[in-house]
Amino acid sequence: MLLKLTSTSDATLIIANISSSSNNTIINLSTSDNKVFFCGSTGLLSIKGAKRSTSYASQRIANVLGRKLYSIGFRFVYIIVKGFGNGRYSSLKGFNSAGIKILTIVDKTSIPFNGCKSRKKRRI
Repeated sequence: MLLKLTSTSDATLIIANISSSSNNTIINLSTSDNKVFFCGSTGLLSIKGAKRSTSYASQRIANVLGRKLYSIGFRFVYIIVKGFGNGRYSSLKGFNSAGIKILTIVDKTSIPFNGCKSRKKRRI
């Protein structure tokens, strides 16, 4: 479902949530009140298998979604990045090449404080 907004004069703020894992990159473009404009992953471009985890695939999906956003009339975006995958920085390049200006970049990657439980000590 596409929202009926004419331009940036409607005072809407676009937030791009980029979730980059070791297998895929998922980008979700939504407003500040959580109404989704576009969402897509690297599989949407018919990239399958191990090629989905490459930085080229994430740059292409960011470029495609950025061009869709540009055609509606939005020029600025806030970005929230999650994950340790290859598509973290290359997706930012995709938004820049589409003509979208990036206002801020926030990293929300969760980091464990204590880590995993260590192995049981060996008894001899």
